[in-house]
Amino acid sequence: METDSDYKSSLKRPGEGSAIEELLRWLTRSLAVFALLTTFALLCVGATPLLTSLPALTAGVAFECWTLLKRLPLSALPLLLAGTSYLVLQAILRPPPLELLKRTMLGIAFLLWGVVQLMPASDLATELGNVVIALYVIDLGLIIWTDLEKNQPRLVP
Repeated sequence: METDSDYKSSLKRPGEGSAIEELLRWLTRSLAVFALLTTFALLCVGATPLLTSLPALTAGVAFECWTLLKRLPLSALPLLLAGTSYLVLQAILRPPPLELLKRTMLGIAFLLWGVVQLMPASDLATELGNVVIALYVIDLGLIIWTDLEKNQPRLVP
């Protein structure tokens, strides 16, 4: 029979982390959902020419809405949200150092790509775009290298 002193009361559910970890998980999920929603909005804005075949009134209203959305830096939003969400996720997962480096470079590449989308065309925007490309290439190179090292055939003596 259990005594009252053997019973430990907890407001946490089994498997639930600390409050800060749960907050980070919520933030990560929220940012990922917003990234997907803004990606959908971006694709809808690109579909504007298809919408012009609707009746004149509907097309006129839709065109005004899409024109308003086109003025917003909508292409940057999914990139910024996805990059931020991925970086916050690393605080939850706490991967080993090399894996953290690869994941951080990927998250930063998305953030910089979003920043480039917000900038007017200029030499600086071009150079930042080149940095984004370099981050993707270096990150992919590290992924390839580590995967090859993991799957290297072993000689049996």
